[in-house]
Amino acid sequence: MEKVPKLRIYAESEEAGLFAVVTKGSRQIFIMGHAEYDRETLELEYLRDKNAGLPISVPKNYFPDDDDTKTPVMNWRSTANLLYYNWLNYFVYQCTPYDINEIDGEGL
Repeated sequence: MEKVPKLRIYAESEEAGLFAVVTKGSRQIFIMGHAEYDRETLELEYLRDKNAGLPISVPKNYFPDDDDTKTPVMNWRSTANLLYYNWLNYFVYQCTPYDINEIDGEGL
């Protein structure tokens, strides 16, 4: 991603890697991950793959003590809500022209 001049990394970490990438002008936003997931969504995907015998690791920091017999703690909901609220508020409501003819074709 760093080698693509039209992209800008907005959020990343050493542990999780890329999270948010945008195009210049912020016309396109790419989110890696699933902040919208409910408490059990990742658990169901993980158990499906584990039960199918696929080589899969326990999702880090998802289950208490990384123990997949425990119920996941849903501690990301407020952050996810804020992410989507801010995206809608800024990039949709504040940056989108009222007249659709004023939107340029770049990035569409």
